[in-house]
Amino acid sequence: MRNQVKKILGDTLARCQKEGKLAVPSVSSYTLERPKVADHGDYAANIAFELSKLLKQPPLKIAQTLVGNLVDPAGLIKSITVAGSGFINITLTDQAWQSSLLDIDKAGGKWAHFEEGKGKKVNIEFVSGNPTGPLHIGNARGGPLGDVIASLLERNGYQVTREYYVNDVGGQVEQLGQSILIRCQRKSQSPSAPEVPSKAGYSGPYIEELAEKATQKLKKIDFGDPQSARSVGQFGVDTLLAEVRDDLEVMGIHFDVWTHEKTILVGKKTEKVIEALKKKGATIEKEGALWFVPPEGIFSSSEDRESVLVRSSGQPTYFANDIAYHADKFDRGFDLLIDVWGSNHHGHAPRLKAALGTLGYDPSRLEVLLYQYVRVKRGSDLVKMSKRAGDFVIARDILDEVGRDAFRFFLLMRSGPSHMDFDLDLAKRQSSENPVFYVQYAHARICSIQSKAEEKGLKPQNRPEQLVLPEEIFLIRTLHEYPHELSLAIREKAPHRITYYLISLSQQLQSYYAKAKEDSRYHLLSQNVDFASAKLYLLGHVRRVLKDGLNLLGVSAPERMDSNKGELE
Repeated sequence: MRNQVKKILGDTLARCQKEGKLAVPSVSSYTLERPKVADHGDYAANIAFELSKLLKQPPLKIAQTLVGNLVDPAGLIKSITVAGSGFINITLTDQAWQSSLLDIDKAGGKWAHFEEGKGKKVNIEFVSGNPTGPLHIGNARGGPLGDVIASLLERNGYQVTREYYVNDVGGQVEQLGQSILIRCQRKSQSPSAPEVPSKAGYSGPYIEELAEKATQKLKKIDFGDPQSARSVGQFGVDTLLAEVRDDLEVMGIHFDVWTHEKTILVGKKTEKVIEALKKKGATIEKEGALWFVPPEGIFSSSEDRESVLVRSSGQPTYFANDIAYHADKFDRGFDLLIDVWGSNHHGHAPRLKAALGTLGYDPSRLEVLLYQYVRVKRGSDLVKMSKRAGDFVIARDILDEVGRDAFRFFLLMRSGPSHMDFDLDLAKRQSSENPVFYVQYAHARICSIQSKAEEKGLKPQNRPEQLVLPEEIFLIRTLHEYPHELSLAIREKAPHRITYYLISLSQQLQSYYAKAKEDSRYHLLSQNVDFASAKLYLLGHVRRVLKDGLNLLGVSAPERMDSNKGELE
C-alpha cells in the first residue's frame, strides 16, 4: 500500500507539473511514515518540505497545491489533509485495506524480499572474542546482532559470508601460557619452574581448569624451557576456542570462515602491507618502532593519530595484522566489509580505514558497527561475575539458564549503540511480561485456532468484505508495514526494529482476540462460515509474518506453548 500511495502522490505531482502549477517533475527523497497519532491518518508525507527546497516556496503552499489536485483514479484515499506547516496526512478507505491482503498473496515468496544486493558479496565479521578466556556476555552480544544483520543482508539479495577472526598471536598467548604454567607447576611442585610472579597473567577458576587439562593431555611440560609458555598458551587458546565454537552452536550461530591471525603472519601478508605503507610515505620510525602516519588528505579526524605498526622488538602489532587482514578480505573479492565490534574499538576503526585508504582501498566499503556491552541482572540486582571466570559474566551461563530463544531475542531488543540490561528473571518468565514468550505465544495461539478450525471443517478464504472491524483493518495496516520495517532494518543494520515490530503485532493480535469475550462479532470460529473463513485468512497472514520475523531473528516459532497463567492478559 505504501508504494501505491507514493504512486498517487507521484502522479499528482506530474499533473501539477504538466499544468504549470509546480515547476519540478518529481522528487523521490521524501518519507511516508505512519503517524504516531492514529487520528492523523494512515500515512504522513513530507513531500512538500522536500519540494520546498527545490522551489524556494513555503511547504504549506506546495502541500495545498498537491492536495487540491489529487489524482486517485482507483479511489483508495478516503481523506487527504494538510497539517501543520505542510505535512500531508492520508487516510485510506477500509475497502482499500481489505482488498490489499490479496496483494500479499499475489507477491508469493517475493513478498518482504528484496534484491538491492543481488550479485554483490558481503563479508561480515562478528564476535571474534579474545581466545584467552571464555566467551563473555559483552562479546556475545555481537553474536545475535551480527548473525541477524547477515540474515537481513541475505534477505536483500546479498551473498553473505560470516567470518570469525581468531586473535591467536602476540604476548597474550604467552601470557596465557605463563598463567597456566604457574598452576601446573604448583600441581607438580617442579623445582625447575620459572620465576613468574603469582599474580601475573590471567586468573579465575577457568585457568585452573586449563592447567588440569594441560597436565593430563600434554605428555611432558618442561618448566625450564622458555618455549613452554608459548606451547602451553597455544594449548589454552585451542581449548578455549573449542568452547567458543560449542557456545556459538548453542546460540544458533554458524560461521562460514574461521581466520586465524597467525595465518596472516605466516602468509607474510602483514609484511607486504607494511612495505606498501612505507612506499606510500605513510610510516615513520621513532622510539625504536615503526609507526603509521596517515598522509595528508586521507582522513582529517583527530582520532586518526599515529599508531605503531612494528614494535621495537621487531614484532608487528595487532593493528598491522588487522590492516593486512582487511586488505586480504578486499582481495578476496568482497564488495562490502562489515565489522561488528564492541564499543572499545571506537578509536581503532578510523585508523584502520585511514590505513586501507592509504593502500588504495575504498574505505567507504568498510562499515564498522559498534555495540555497547551488557549488564546482567536478576530483577533489580546486578549479576557481577561468573564463578568460573571470576571477573566477568560468561555467555554460556546465561544461555544454559534462559535458553537460545530468550538469549537471542533479549540481546536484539535494543540498538547496538544503546546500553542494555539483561534481566535473567524476566527472560525465564512464561507470561506476557516476557517479550519473546509473548510473541511466540501469539504465533502458537494462531496455530491453535487454525487447528480447531480444521476440526470444524472451516477453511481460510479471502472474503475482504467481511473484515470490517477496526482491529481487523488495523491488523491489515500493520501487516503491510512489515516489508517497510524490514527495509529499514536492512538499511540501518538494526535488528531491534524487527523485535519491536513483532511485539507490536502480537499486542494487536491479543487485543483483537480479547474482544471475543465481550463481542460476538470478534468470535474467530464463528458459526457464520463467511465471517470465520475471512478471519482465518487474516490470521494466516499474521502467523506468516510472526514466523518469518522470528526466523530472521534466529528464534523458534513454536506451534504449541503453555502459559503458567493459562491465558495471557
